[in-house]
Amino acid sequence: MAASGDAASGDAAPDSQPNPADELSEAKVHAALAEGRNLVRHRQYSKALHAIMEAVYMCQCNPAGNGKTRHGKDKSCHISQCIGAVNSKDADALYKVAKIPCACGYSWPSCVRPLHMMALDALAECLDKAEQHTSAISTSLAMIRLDPASAVGYCRGAKILQYLLKNCSLASGSPVNRSVVTILRGDSNPPSAILLRRLLDRFIEHGLHNTEFYRRGPKSSFDVVLQMMAYKLKIGVARRDPVKAFPPEVLTMVFSLLNRTDISRCLRVSQRWHGAIMQDAILWADLRLGRPGNPGRLFPKFLLGHPGIKTFVLGNASAFQLTTAKLGCLLHTQPQLRQLYLDSGKPYGARQSADSTESPYRLNPHLTHLTLISFDMTATFEKLVQLNVSTLEVLDLINTGRQVNFVLRDCSLPNLRKLRIIEGHLHPSKEPLEMPLLEIGPIVNATPSLEQFHLDGVGVAWATSDSVWPSLSKLILGPNLRFSPLIGAIPSPYFIPPLSSNMRSIEILGSIPDIAFGALFTKLRLKPPYPMSNSFWSPIFEQGSPYLPKLEVFRCMAPALDPTLLRHIIEPAAKSDTLKVLDLAVVPRSTFPSVNPSNSANSTFEPVRDLPFALSENLHTLGLHDFNFYVDPTSRFGATSEFDGKPFLDWVDCFPNLHTVACYPGQWQRVDALIMQLIVHPKVKVIHQDCLKGVAWDEASILAEKHGVELHHTPNHMPVNWPMLEE
Repeated sequence: MAASGDAASGDAAPDSQPNPADELSEAKVHAALAEGRNLVRHRQYSKALHAIMEAVYMCQCNPAGNGKTRHGKDKSCHISQCIGAVNSKDADALYKVAKIPCACGYSWPSCVRPLHMMALDALAECLDKAEQHTSAISTSLAMIRLDPASAVGYCRGAKILQYLLKNCSLASGSPVNRSVVTILRGDSNPPSAILLRRLLDRFIEHGLHNTEFYRRGPKSSFDVVLQMMAYKLKIGVARRDPVKAFPPEVLTMVFSLLNRTDISRCLRVSQRWHGAIMQDAILWADLRLGRPGNPGRLFPKFLLGHPGIKTFVLGNASAFQLTTAKLGCLLHTQPQLRQLYLDSGKPYGARQSADSTESPYRLNPHLTHLTLISFDMTATFEKLVQLNVSTLEVLDLINTGRQVNFVLRDCSLPNLRKLRIIEGHLHPSKEPLEMPLLEIGPIVNATPSLEQFHLDGVGVAWATSDSVWPSLSKLILGPNLRFSPLIGAIPSPYFIPPLSSNMRSIEILGSIPDIAFGALFTKLRLKPPYPMSNSFWSPIFEQGSPYLPKLEVFRCMAPALDPTLLRHIIEPAAKSDTLKVLDLAVVPRSTFPSVNPSNSANSTFEPVRDLPFALSENLHTLGLHDFNFYVDPTSRFGATSEFDGKPFLDWVDCFPNLHTVACYPGQWQRVDALIMQLIVHPKVKVIHQDCLKGVAWDEASILAEKHGVELHHTPNHMPVNWPMLEE
């Protein structure tokens, strides 16, 4: 039966392709194999062999033999020839045997049809369970000759050899022992477990080699099984380097996708990986360190071996024990360094100073991007800024103390495009003169090409009236900014130069009206305190309003601008359809309705009616803060615990391309119902809010997931789109 199975498959020519006209009837083959496997489960092996052979013969391959008839010892010849190839030192020996006729001249078949291989695999399994192990191993070798690039035959043969190795013994006469003697004929009699284990290892090695180098298509589950066998048996070839054949360019691409932790682990894999990683200049061009283990001894050596670093991020300089000498070593050994990010790692509010010792290195940096977080602007860092005045394009000074005034006053940064100064979170009760006071005038003089300015956490004042920022296009005033109207005894009506028509983004995130008026209406030269919004002031503000036709983002959290004033700011951009983001705070309810009847109560304000000039076809993000449209006719001031947000929903409907909503009405009852309505709104895809808590948040999250909406809990307002370098 095994001989029939061995010869039952094949084409006349070894590498012939299947003829589409002779396709197998897959349904019949699967039915025959299912019947055969079912009989095997019930141990009816004779009937199972008959059913499986029918499936084997259904393949319309040309008959094997090449005109030669089979002889009585063809099975023994077949096994000895294949086993001899496995035991040879040539990795391709078994593949060559599978492609040539037998020593007796008999030509073994070749077929690439998966169903043919599946039928022979079922035949080998049936023979093995029927304890016809010699015939089973012969059939598995016939599978290899059928397609030596497929892992199926190797998997079946390895399983049979594993079974024989596990059950062979010194006692003679058992089917297992007789099969082992047949397989190892000429090498071992009685059976030798050592030789059989060596044969098993070599057999799997040949299988891995042939399926790797001669495979025509992608790997299958049998390839995975064969690899797992090799690992389980601890065969050396299974622990080969999977990227050994990769060119250096591909290795660079692979390693570049890993973070620094994974890269450090890869350094310990092998000497080849260590050398490839350490010598890859592109891989180390962007270096980001968190908390190094031994910075003192290894860091200078590492820098000397990697002179191609372009971006260096140090997330915890305190743990790194950063000194002037180490900083000098970094700048001296990295001639291509362009971006430097240093965070002291101190808690916000605390600062670290560099040591006062002189660096033994000659500083020769050409930085374009410098970020300092929680460092005092001592002589070291002051010198660092001054050495790069002609190349700096981005400067971030976060929690760097009062010395910022002196550093920026004494230098000129002609190419600086982005400047961010943040001093931290200040308590609202502090008086302006108690805060770090920043003089904006010298900064304007020092940065004539500035395009983006982010300011927060300081007291600001202005002392120069003739300076301008002609290129400024983005302005962010943080929620912790304080306005200082005095420098000495000189009254100061504003703190930044008048905005030009190049402005594309204005974000005023604080709630102080003076900040909003001082930034938007600098041409008025009014003395603070500024008046609250009132139609009486409209003609005055119209004369001093900036013209902003290119404005794309306007966010104002100061409840100081009524619709009359907003019109002067955003109407030109809305008409030209450049306005994309609009985020406003509603003017608060007046305690004296008779003074301003048009804004006597918040309930009289309706965005659709009062802000028609804000309609822009390209607006995609809409936000509103501190609103309640509920009207209580029994209350003079409209104060009530009831909440109505429908006018906000009506406003959302006015923008055809809207997808993001910022909803911050305040802590009113039943605000969660408004959030639920926004979630199911067909336009809304992203929601920022801080109202939902507990069960309401859980219910909203489930509903948002159902409708494919991103629901975020972002306190106070949407985040500022100004990421740090390490982000």
